[in-house]
Formats: sequence, C-alpha cells, structure tokens
Amino acid sequence: MTAELMEAIAGPAGAATSPWAVRTARPDEYDRVGEVTYLGFGHGEPGATQPDAERLALLRGAAARAAAGDLLVAVDDSGAILGTASLLRADSALVRQSRDGEVELRLLAVLPEARRRGIGEALMREALGRAHAWGAPALVLDTGPQNERSQRLYHRLGFERLPERETIPASRGGYLAVFRVPFG
Repeated sequence: MTAELMEAIAGPAGAATSPWAVRTARPDEYDRVGEVTYLGFGHGEPGATQPDAERLALLRGAAARAAAGDLLVAVDDSGAILGTASLLRADSALVRQSRDGEVELRLLAVLPEARRRGIGEALMREALGRAHAWGAPALVLDTGPQNERSQRLYHRLGFERLPERETIPASRGGYLAVFRVPFG
C-alpha cells in the first residue's frame, strides 16, 4: 500500500478526533438511512424536484444496498445518523461503474444540517479502508459533473478522474464524472 493511500484511509497525521463514528448500519436503521439518503440528495428542500420511482426506490432502498456490500453510516454520540454511503461489491446489480472486480461507492449523502464538518470525508476514508481490506483492485465512483465540492474531496483522497469511462448521462446535463483510486 502506498503512503498516499495509507494517508487517504487514515487521515493526515495529527487529525482531530471527530464527534461522530463511521460504522456499518444495523437493519433496524435501514428506514432512517433511506430517509437520510433522500434528504442528503436535497429532495426534502422546499421546491426541490422529486426523483422518479426508480431513483426513489434506490435512495430509500437501504436494505438492498446493505445486501449488496456494506452500508456505512456516520453517527453522532447520541446515535443519530448524519450521513451514509453504500460500498458495493463488483458483482452487485446496483453498480454502474465497476469493472474487473472494482468496489463501487454509491449514494454518499450527508444531511444538509450536518454538512461542512468532515462527515463525507470520514465516510470516504472508511470506504477506502474497507474496499482495500476486501482485496479489491480499486474503488470507483461517479458524481454529477457540476458537483465540484465532492470532486475536490475525491482528488484530495487520491482519486483520478477517468473521462474515458464517462458514458452515463447526468440528470442535469452532461455525463456523470467517474473517479477511481487503485490499491496496487
């Protein structure tokens, strides 16, 4: 494992301890995880567009995502779920970018009121560590082409953009931006 990847997983030396923990979601939390995913993608905001039935089923379908890999949650000291991410094995029907055994991260979502506190980054670091521990050759993900804040995070964590794999149309125009970090 490279030093850069080790830092991406562990965080920089001297990083402050966070007031939340990242762990695997429990089955009794799946409904709340689905709600956090829905809200994290902005669908609960006043005047927000609503997802079509297929997308809504994906956002709310935490149990299916858990069965396809590992459903991560960031929880505060009281156990409240602040964010979530789905780490999917390559053979899952839910992956859309994975190739050749790559683990795929989907539906990284943080509640609007919990943003800008490092929760998304903590979820990403945990996903990197778990995907590496699974023995995957890489972790891959996609995001909206205008999602510059997330793209900066992915670059900071060692991901490289793969324009040659950007073939899925984004909902707001253009194509989903694909990012990958290799573990070898």
